[in-house]
Amino acid sequence: MLKWLIPAFCLCCCSGLAMSPQDGPAAVPVVKADPLPEAKLVSEVLKTYTDVFNKHDATALVEYWAPKGVSVNTETGTRLEGRENIKTAFEQLFKSLPDCKLDASVKHYRFLRPDLLTIEGSATLSSSTQEPVENTFTVLLVKVSDTRWNIEHAAEAPVPVPASPYDGLKDLEWMVGTWSDETPGVTVESQIAWNEKKTFLIRKYTMQYEGDTEADTGSQVIGFDPRSKTIRSWTFTSDGSFGDATWSQVDNEWRVKLNHINSDGTVLSATQIITKVDDNTATVQMIGQEVDGALAPTLPAVKMVRKPAAEPQK
Repeated sequence: MLKWLIPAFCLCCCSGLAMSPQDGPAAVPVVKADPLPEAKLVSEVLKTYTDVFNKHDATALVEYWAPKGVSVNTETGTRLEGRENIKTAFEQLFKSLPDCKLDASVKHYRFLRPDLLTIEGSATLSSSTQEPVENTFTVLLVKVSDTRWNIEHAAEAPVPVPASPYDGLKDLEWMVGTWSDETPGVTVESQIAWNEKKTFLIRKYTMQYEGDTEADTGSQVIGFDPRSKTIRSWTFTSDGSFGDATWSQVDNEWRVKLNHINSDGTVLSATQIITKVDDNTATVQMIGQEVDGALAPTLPAVKMVRKPAAEPQK
């Protein structure tokens, strides 16, 4: 059993064991967590667009817009209509920021019809000559072929800064409580609570292997970074390993991109997928694991269940 894999599954709220102590995943109670075909399609649509953008080819880029597509900046009121006007704006942008790069992520999406799709998300434009600019966006896309969707309407606005650390973290408030994953051979329990001023979420976990005399323990602090406008976390484990991560949300799914320095000096990087099934159930899966750059196997998703709150003592 490779215990160095386990800390990765204890980095984030509601995470648990994802490998059997008997060196085989067959004994693990798993929940299927394959991405929905629709989610994969949306991700591919967005990736295709950003890849073309980052080649700075305005002519190719506007082909992903409808002939009479509309782009609106809700902060300035600027409105561009039609491919030629949008192309001119892209050409000016690429000229003024020749090394600019666009990164975008999806927060929500909805198929209004099989050929009509809306996407909400955030995008960051970075370059060597200015501070990164992050905006939220909403786009309406129309399917024009089996492999192409065109933007009919797009609106963007600056990312709002939460009024308080609590506001930045409140989408994670559903995690507060005690969660368990009692895989045969090992017991994992996570306790998540607010700090006194509700400015951070604090998680503490214990993991006890059958036959071990001592439990492995760890703690995690989750906070909102007002500079990057993202949720971040820092994790510390009883074996001396530690790591940090950034969080992003897509509907009821949280994607946690993490780096963890193991106690033997190796570095684990991966993306953890935390999916809220309902108020009392979540699944956790690690994908894209690498240890010192070497690809590690993807393990099955783990089901975590909220434990009932203790009855107050009379």
